[in-house]
Amino acid sequence: MNAQLVKIDVAAAQLGWSAAKLFDLVDGGTLLEAGFEWVFNLANDPQGKRRDLRFWMLEVQARSNDTKLAAYELSGVINTILPPARRFFHAGEVDQLFQIRPRTRIDLHDELAGSLNSGRNQYARADLAAFLKRRHLSATKFATKETPTPTQRITSHKSPIGEEAFRRTRMSTSSQKLS
Repeated sequence: MNAQLVKIDVAAAQLGWSAAKLFDLVDGGTLLEAGFEWVFNLANDPQGKRRDLRFWMLEVQARSNDTKLAAYELSGVINTILPPARRFFHAGEVDQLFQIRPRTRIDLHDELAGSLNSGRNQYARADLAAFLKRRHLSATKFATKETPTPTQRITSHKSPIGEEAFRRTRMSTSSQKLS
């Protein structure tokens, strides 16, 4: 299962930027203008000073390739992060999908609404999706000055990239690492 959310350092490296530059965009409320609509704050206290940002990899890839991302609604983004065919995710899968440590997941356990099933923690897809909706940056105090509407999209890039093109790019990158 490939992670669709990446930490700020991974996003910065992919873009050739510093993490400080991305934090400045968040603090200045200009993420949307810079082409980032799909950012989530997974910190224990999303209204607090500490942020634990996750960027949607498809958007980071499109931005780093200077391509236009196809229009997505929040539910569509969540569907790429949490496959709709799955009703439940085990704890380790949540850690991998959200790129979080087990300790962070444990701290977020009540909000993620986990349950014990056959001795393993599991999380319902619906609860994880609701968590991501609450943690989308437009829902926190670190949001852009204007909450983006679903029709606002990146407009300064050259050509559209869709999920399938992103997967092909990820697969070719993975095979290059194996060589």
